[in-house]
Amino acid sequence: MIEAFSLRTAHYFGDALASQACLRYRVFVKQRGLAHSAFEGMEYDEFDTPGAVYLTWRDEQQVVRGLIRLLPTTLPYMVQNYWPHLFADAPLPCSRSVWEATRLCVDRTYTSPQRVRIMPEILCALQEYCSAHGITSVIGVTRKHLLEHFLRTGVHWLGPVDIVEGKEEAAFSVPATHLRPEHHCRKLGIEGSVLRLMPDPDRRAA
Repeated sequence: MIEAFSLRTAHYFGDALASQACLRYRVFVKQRGLAHSAFEGMEYDEFDTPGAVYLTWRDEQQVVRGLIRLLPTTLPYMVQNYWPHLFADAPLPCSRSVWEATRLCVDRTYTSPQRVRIMPEILCALQEYCSAHGITSVIGVTRKHLLEHFLRTGVHWLGPVDIVEGKEEAAFSVPATHLRPEHHCRKLGIEGSVLRLMPDPDRRAA
């Protein structure tokens, strides 16, 4: 089950908000050696705002082992601020129906057989979240082979490959209808809904 929450609803999910920041620290600061902002073993940046939504996969001990962060493109977002040149073939979006996916990561130290389900389930939950909130497409920056491994159709590359934090990456857009990794779902027996979120009637448009 994937849990979706924002700063407004994080209190429904125990320490998931802090746990996802700890995973980001382990992956981006300790393992990759990136100079990201961190404090007491938690990674963060200027986009961890009330507008951000976190989709997290937690183990039986409630430790976050995988996550993705979503940002509405009506607020400042990462591609817009840091890598706008990667959108060579399309304008930078600014729409409530287009969100950016960032900080996608899985804990490599997690040795459970369940680890193979983390990324497919996160993508399934992402599709569900988009469907429930009127989001028509997701954009971001990543390595081509990683995204195309899970999504066999629907990925649109929007510009050249460039070095982003030491890796060859490119900007992409994926329609929300193509976010579910059907091949991996069939292989792993992932069926039905995988998303858990709390009602948030007071969420206001950004």
